[in-house]
Amino acid sequence: MEAMGQGMEAETRLMEAIGSLKNRLEKNPALMLEGAPEAETLSMAQMIECLPAEMWRRIDGEGYVETLEEIATWGKMTLVVHTPDIVLEFSGGFPPGKLGHGFYNLMGESGLHGHLRPGNCGGIYLVKRPFMGRPSASLQFVNTSGAVIFKVYLGRGEDKEIFPHQIAAMEALGEKYAGGA
Repeated sequence: MEAMGQGMEAETRLMEAIGSLKNRLEKNPALMLEGAPEAETLSMAQMIECLPAEMWRRIDGEGYVETLEEIATWGKMTLVVHTPDIVLEFSGGFPPGKLGHGFYNLMGESGLHGHLRPGNCGGIYLVKRPFMGRPSASLQFVNTSGAVIFKVYLGRGEDKEIFPHQIAAMEALGEKYAGGA
């Protein structure tokens, strides 16, 4: 009985955190999710899903490799890895890659390169929301636990506006997978 009570208590805390965050994001969609108190209770995937519905779309993780191959054609973007200890950013083109030995191997000749595990991707969130007073658009890759693996923010021109061709490509990507998530 005690375990059942604890389970109900955890479910109540979860629902309270979701309700609290949804209310705050309705008023301020630019709120930094990583710094929200609900981050102790909710996964980042759950937090993204608290944003107003028109600000996000989810692609199933099975689209991981195809999505990475596609964004490699979009041009300059910013890759962000955000942990409790760092916010690491890389700006430039996302390199092409290929599958091998259980990894998607980024084949960048200079700059960004590495080895990604496609099987660990639980979903990809296409997010459009304000950030620091400007529109932002990103692809947020989450693992099967709902934690962010990395984020890719669409690039900006000299005028500080998001490249229109990247917004169109991200929207097309969302439409392509609309039925899959």
